[in-house]
Amino acid sequence: MSIIQAKRKEKQVREAIVSLLAYFAVMDLMLDFDTLYAYLQIKSGQLMVKAQLNKLIKNGRVNKSKNYYGLTSHSYPKRAKTAIIQAKLLKKAQRWGRVMGLVPFIRSVVVVNSTAFGNVHPQSDIDLFIITSPNRVFVAKGLLMFVLKSLRQLEDQFESAGRFSLGMFLTTRGAKMEKDMMKVNNPHLAYWLITAKPVYGPGVWYGILKNDSYIQSKLPNYIWHKPSTRIYTSGLKIIDKLDDIGYRRHLRHTASQPKSHHPDAFIRVRPDIINLHHKGTSDVIANKWKDIVLKS
Repeated sequence: MSIIQAKRKEKQVREAIVSLLAYFAVMDLMLDFDTLYAYLQIKSGQLMVKAQLNKLIKNGRVNKSKNYYGLTSHSYPKRAKTAIIQAKLLKKAQRWGRVMGLVPFIRSVVVVNSTAFGNVHPQSDIDLFIITSPNRVFVAKGLLMFVLKSLRQLEDQFESAGRFSLGMFLTTRGAKMEKDMMKVNNPHLAYWLITAKPVYGPGVWYGILKNDSYIQSKLPNYIWHKPSTRIYTSGLKIIDKLDDIGYRRHLRHTASQPKSHHPDAFIRVRPDIINLHHKGTSDVIANKWKDIVLKS
């Protein structure tokens, strides 16, 4: 590598570090080195990343506090109280995730959004992403909705704190993440997926991510978990029929809701996926990220 190429690579690494820290600044989060390195969207060695981090610190663009890195241009809140809330919500999700996993066709239960990131508050709910066997998405949703609602564990318009939200389902066959998850992918999608916390079936979850070419390209330094996903099938045609009926009813119901036609809505309802973002925030996050990058 020539001197010019080396300088260019160093600059690219610094820009990638600032871009990454800017995204997590949107979430008011700082990163430790291992996480920063794993999430960096450019292939690089650890020594190179550490050297460029030190340069950014020396130039006053990045600061380090108790082994966590953040942007000097951003004010980060204290995390003690939110860490307690997050731990409590995750512990509850783990208990319920093990129970949900007793259903044969539920292959993975994954916590996403604020509870996974850690930027929670006292009224935060627990957003779940459920992975099922093929042809079981709508049966799984109907069953979980019924049980959680009966036990007053499902979020509703009156109560959300500590309750579950069921807006995302997918089969073990996976999906085209860059097409089926959100309206604006960059920078939110890859980080949203990789920071998700599987509370049941982690091998299935990470297998789906590992097999997605978009996620692979965005996380070149990430060390993937060894377990790989399996495709679970079933010959129970009566449940296949129930799932198909559930799909058609869900499709009609979603199409009839005015909020599904909101300009910011991002909706996917197919036999292999349910992804309901009636008012998506990926474009808002992208704009905040751009502002922070410019200020940094």
